[in-house]
Amino acid sequence: MLSFRPATLDDAAIEADVVTALFPDEPLDPGIVRAWWKSHDPDDTVERFIALSDGRVAGKVGRFHPAWAKMPARYDRLSVLLFPDQLGALGEAFDHIEDRSRRDGAAIFTADAREDEQARIAFLAARGYREERRSRGWELDLRRHGATLREMAERSRARMREEKIAVHTIDRDPDPRRFRKLYEMSEEAAQDTPRTVPHVAQSFETFVKWFQTPGIHLDRTWIARDGDDVVGVSVLLYPPTRGNVWTDWTGTARRIRGRGVARALKLETVMQAIALGTERVRTENDGANAPILHLNAELGYVRIPGWIQFLAGAGPRTP
Repeated sequence: MLSFRPATLDDAAIEADVVTALFPDEPLDPGIVRAWWKSHDPDDTVERFIALSDGRVAGKVGRFHPAWAKMPARYDRLSVLLFPDQLGALGEAFDHIEDRSRRDGAAIFTADAREDEQARIAFLAARGYREERRSRGWELDLRRHGATLREMAERSRARMREEKIAVHTIDRDPDPRRFRKLYEMSEEAAQDTPRTVPHVAQSFETFVKWFQTPGIHLDRTWIARDGDDVVGVSVLLYPPTRGNVWTDWTGTARRIRGRGVARALKLETVMQAIALGTERVRTENDGANAPILHLNAELGYVRIPGWIQFLAGAGPRTP
């Protein structure tokens, strides 16, 4: 039997340790998780619990949704992470967090599984969850493709000069409103990302907390400018203690798409990664985002397991 206690910020390391145990190929940095736990708007609903089995930590469960008033439908994202030797208690953990979500008024549960988690996928299907969408995971070997990437970067730089689009890191940008402009552009890009659960804009105050995440550096955050406007961004997350280097976010303004800006930004991030001695970088995109999937393939990325989103109605569960 599991028991549950409310999690505190100091418990963020537990989530990092569980994910690292579940996916040894994808270790997670505790400091990054702690930053994630701190980055929510005040009116978001966020609940986190530490699951205990005979007094020993079994994992972490939680749920998240923006304020119901901001959402066209009441989706609640559920998270159940148990250590490998505790996976037999998945049912108890889901019972606990689904019940809390149901009492909060959720209409639809969302849950995730990695593509190679066959037991978890089968568990969710048996519980009444259905697959909604898939993301695609990718990895790029920078040593193998270094020469080709350099040639592509030079061609991309030439095109940006022709387009009169400036590409540089945000720490070199003198505009005092650069973060506000980046926020507004990022929100526009996020609205256009394929998704089932609607995107709810976060506040500017929450957005700027992103730059306090360990592994996010201003001198590694690449932006594109078209005149006075910030029209694109791409940034890699460099875990300070453990984990793979991942693309944390790439987005462009609607009016600039088709002019090679996303390509230019991604190439600058990987060229910088090569200069820093990074051997591989990873990225993940929605499976319906055809332009970015095509770009990843062109750059030489190869597939790694992605994630599956599952949905279930939040009505009473049939035993």
